Amino acid sequence: MAASRKIGVFGAGWVGLVTGGCLAELGHDVVVRDVLPERIEALRAGRVPFHEPDLPEVLERNRELIRYTLDAEDLAEADVLFICVQTPPTYSGDADLSYVWTALDDLPRVERRRVLVMKSTVPVGTGEKVRAALEARGLSNVGYVSNPEFLAEGRAVHDFVNPDRIVIGSFAEEDGAEVQALYEGIDAPVVATDVASAEMIKLAANAFLMTRISFINEIANVCEAVGADVVEVAKGVGLDHRLGSHFLRAGIGYGGSCLPGDETVLVSHNGRIRLVGLEQLYAEVQDQDELKVAAWDTRTGRTCLADVETMTRREIDGQIIELRTKMGRRVRCTLDHPWLTREGVKIAADLTNRDWLPLAGTGVAEREPARLDLLEALDGAELGREDVIVRPSPLRMEAIGARGLQERLAHPRGAVARSHDIMRSGAVRLHEFDLLDLSLDRASVGTCRNGTYVPTAIEPDESFWRVVGLYIAEGHCSADGKRRRLQWSFHPRDEFDLVEEVWSFWARHRVIASVRHLPTTVAVSISSRILAGFWCSVLGLGSDCYEQRLPDAIWSAQRRHKLALLAGLWRGDGSWSFVNGGPSVVLEYGTVSRELADGILRLLGDVGIVASLRVGRSAKSTCDTFWIRISGANQVEQLLDFVAEADRATITASLARQAKRISPTGYARDGDTAWVRVVEVARRNFSGAVYSLEVPGLETFVATGGLVTHNCFPKDSLALKQLASNSGYHFQLLAAVIEVNELQKRRVIQKLQKHLGKLRGKKVALLGLAFKAGTDDMREAPSLVLASRLLAEGAEVRAWDPVARPGELMKGAVLSDTVLDAVRGADAAVIVTEWEELRELASPETREAMARPLIIDGRNLLDPAETRRAGFAYEGIGRPSSPFEALPETVEPETRVPS
Repeated sequence: MAASRKIGVFGAGWVGLVTGGCLAELGHDVVVRDVLPERIEALRAGRVPFHEPDLPEVLERNRELIRYTLDAEDLAEADVLFICVQTPPTYSGDADLSYVWTALDDLPRVERRRVLVMKSTVPVGTGEKVRAALEARGLSNVGYVSNPEFLAEGRAVHDFVNPDRIVIGSFAEEDGAEVQALYEGIDAPVVATDVASAEMIKLAANAFLMTRISFINEIANVCEAVGADVVEVAKGVGLDHRLGSHFLRAGIGYGGSCLPGDETVLVSHNGRIRLVGLEQLYAEVQDQDELKVAAWDTRTGRTCLADVETMTRREIDGQIIELRTKMGRRVRCTLDHPWLTREGVKIAADLTNRDWLPLAGTGVAEREPARLDLLEALDGAELGREDVIVRPSPLRMEAIGARGLQERLAHPRGAVARSHDIMRSGAVRLHEFDLLDLSLDRASVGTCRNGTYVPTAIEPDESFWRVVGLYIAEGHCSADGKRRRLQWSFHPRDEFDLVEEVWSFWARHRVIASVRHLPTTVAVSISSRILAGFWCSVLGLGSDCYEQRLPDAIWSAQRRHKLALLAGLWRGDGSWSFVNGGPSVVLEYGTVSRELADGILRLLGDVGIVASLRVGRSAKSTCDTFWIRISGANQVEQLLDFVAEADRATITASLARQAKRISPTGYARDGDTAWVRVVEVARRNFSGAVYSLEVPGLETFVATGGLVTHNCFPKDSLALKQLASNSGYHFQLLAAVIEVNELQKRRVIQKLQKHLGKLRGKKVALLGLAFKAGTDDMREAPSLVLASRLLAEGAEVRAWDPVARPGELMKGAVLSDTVLDAVRGADAAVIVTEWEELRELASPETREAMARPLIIDGRNLLDPAETRRAGFAYEGIGRPSSPFEALPETVEPETRVPS
């Protein structure tokens, strides 16, 4: 038994209580301090605020040796002070040490020598920083020791008193010896080393464990492909004395994020470039998809489309940051999300109004097609090829003739009669035209004999993009049964030039557009299901002002075409005005569509214009209006096409009267990059999902409004990866480990889809929710990812865990009190956490309760043969599937040969 010492512990969380309780078990007097009154009150009443086996008994057994306090001065008598506070991830895996610095600030000042011991997981180099901070505070009488914990949740008490090793890193040997003396009575090797090495041991051990897990998961995937059993493979590998069997068990993965789902990114998804919200993107992207995102290169200051290695999602219930800049751009993110500033990377909670953030363009290369195919709209317009009438060029029809038609056509009335119908009318159904081996060049298409016909393709020139811009500003698409009508509406007196522009454009393409003079507007309209389908489904334009957005094709268009769309948009519903009577001029555009405003800001940025955004709501309005404003003489002069020709001379003359052109205050240019100043960092309550992207190499992506943000990764693996990166080394192996882990969770979804097809409407039971068995910790639990993905697929999720209660972290899932309740009526049961109770899952009661007897064993907990004999279809991780796929495997009858 160790000689009794007085111990102080900062932090009454999982590490702090296990450390304090076990040190009391060794005979030491312990005072545990925390800043949460409700936690201290619960501990004084004998209640442990989380689930950890054996810990309540240890604390109760040693209640005479442990005190709990809110006052740091109660630790003044301690000989050794343990820091066991949280160090949540900030950016790219670095730890937020603010709680450590707070503990240092709260250290009671006494004259005698004491030792400060770091139990929290911290980056390598923290010890040197703490030592310098102690000296700066006049606490040179406080020694420093790094004593990392290697505790596993669910068996932390056992691991503390039966450790594989005790690591002690110190600057002074006597401090290390004093800490080592605390562990007398524990039989374990002691690694006495320097502080940096002790810190590195912790990070390297965690990373190596993750590497082993990801390695066996990759082997499991290969096993499934070749019909091997990963359990047998792991057993054979683990018996090698050089390797061992620990952490060679395939499964779902070890669990991870940082912007809410309504924040947007510009992506190339399987070659389609579009602006999309993170929530929608996460629901749509599949494992084998090619996904790139607009990302900013910090070295060159340029934007490009970069590969996305991993996309993650998790639920949070707490606070997030709403970040607002001088130019009105707003983005929400988690408190610890990293941002690029002129001074380097900072987490959101640390940003101030002295920080400047970069704005980026789209990074999309100009790759505009020569012609846009209107027949791509058939699916969106709910038209089959048999519904479309083609009017080819008369010369082409004469060249093939009736006899040529008869050789190719089959028709209920006979090929001869049908061929004469076609030659007489000059029209043929599209599915018949496909058989003629003719070109659609100069052909027109429609859906009824006397209806509107449109060309099969349109050249995306400047006039086309101006008409698109005018539609975004002044247009809508209406429906009357199956009929669809596009309409542009203009002022009855002041905008007849725009009426002429739209009507003339369609006339040049041989499309009949009607012009109607109404009391409050002049409307140009076209009735065509095909054109409306192309407009709304292929281009992706909205059907009214609330749904308006920029077309996907504009992101890869030429610069002059982007300007043409913006000019049409501004001419349609934009305005200009003098600032305080002149001579300065501003251009303004208002929209009720948040998505459109986001797109306009990005598109303006892509042509070198920095606009501001103001959000407001009038007294009678039911929704926000987003006002986009372009100021600065240099910018306005570039955009004179945005105003009526009659006003351009007035604007030019006014700007020429400016005695001096003042640099803008809301942004600043540095080469090709514009920087905007932060004006507000506000905390907001939030409950829901947050998302992140990992972009290897660049480590950035462009978020809403063009603001550049940094990656955000899982803490454990990233700490070492970031350390290597900070030291100039790219840790490729660990980056691959992170990717394998994230992909492993998605394989469970694929297994469900293999058996059930589309998951919409299917009932799936998730059995086991905690990060691992023996704990109620939900941080980075794979169940959160699986539940979110299943709900996004439209499945109904039932969930069970003996101790974990996810609450708001798993909104949308129905929690069950028993395993049987969870699987009742379910189409599949997924074992997510290896609780002992689940070893008996393959029972007759379970089979009878389930709608379909399908078990996806995410932890390889069950015996495959026994499970199939019990009447279940079984899928493990890296284990051979049943030869009958979704059917339970049956035992072959024994064949006897008569003697």
